[in-house]
Amino acid sequence: MKANDRVVVYGSLGLRKGLSDLLWAFRKSSRLEEFPAYFDDHPFQVMERIRQERRHKMRTADVVIMPHYAVATMGAEGVLAGYLPAETNNAPPNMQATNDGAVPIGVTFMAMAYNTRALGGAELPKKLSDLTRSTWKGQLGTQSLTASRAGNLGVWYMSFLKRESAEEDWKAFIDSLGGINAPIAYDCIDHLLQGLLDGDISLALTVYSLAYFREKSAGSPITLVDSRSIPHMMTFTSAALLEESSDSLPARRFLDFLLTPAAQKIIGNIPGLAPVLTGVEPGYNFEHRWTEKTKFHPTIDDFREVAHSVDLFQKLKLP
Repeated sequence: MKANDRVVVYGSLGLRKGLSDLLWAFRKSSRLEEFPAYFDDHPFQVMERIRQERRHKMRTADVVIMPHYAVATMGAEGVLAGYLPAETNNAPPNMQATNDGAVPIGVTFMAMAYNTRALGGAELPKKLSDLTRSTWKGQLGTQSLTASRAGNLGVWYMSFLKRESAEEDWKAFIDSLGGINAPIAYDCIDHLLQGLLDGDISLALTVYSLAYFREKSAGSPITLVDSRSIPHMMTFTSAALLEESSDSLPARRFLDFLLTPAAQKIIGNIPGLAPVLTGVEPGYNFEHRWTEKTKFHPTIDDFREVAHSVDLFQKLKLP
């Protein structure tokens, strides 16, 4: 690439409030840069598009911005340049970039959520095993655990629950999903929440913060199941430089920019994201706090475990 070529960014943030502000802020931070070219789609589509473009030696993304599991997977496939902005040296130990260059730029989470017009009080699950009751028949929904074409963050959350719950509780829960409490499956989490708000289901099992806060900020009747009842999974939106763009100065500057206070302040105002930079607070109630002792996922153990979880979901013929 030429030193001042336009940066091409592929992301899966959705075209939401604050994203254009972030791109414009980068443009203004360096007078020589053009406004980044931005393409947005679901994680699986972004990953496949990059694979195909690389295979055919076509121009592809310089930088990707996606859920951490997807960016880390690309790192394992040898697609990333391994470039780490200097600011990553100051990140707490539990918020470090991966060695192959998946850089956390925003905190996100996975949880369960319910329609407050359909559920409340004593009806809500107090523990995972409560969801095995036959009264939940026809009320549960999930991102597809075995056939989603959009992404599989729902699988990572379900696998996380296995590690955080008593073995017998998790097994009973998963068995019930393969039987009497078979959930309605949706390809993507945005569709899952639409089903929740339309009354097709009353509780969504796999809800991502980006989708949750988009609805919450619009005044939709949606609330999270309390983490003291069923654990929430803390994770990241991450960014990375692709291998082909390892020598691109504009692309490196863009990745550096994402960890500046100015960019982190904008990221902290995008519904569903919270800043990773110490000292920068989200501009809204993110509903979660964390410390240096908080475990963020996926971990190395999660990557080992998730394949076993998928095998089990397929054997149980989960949707």
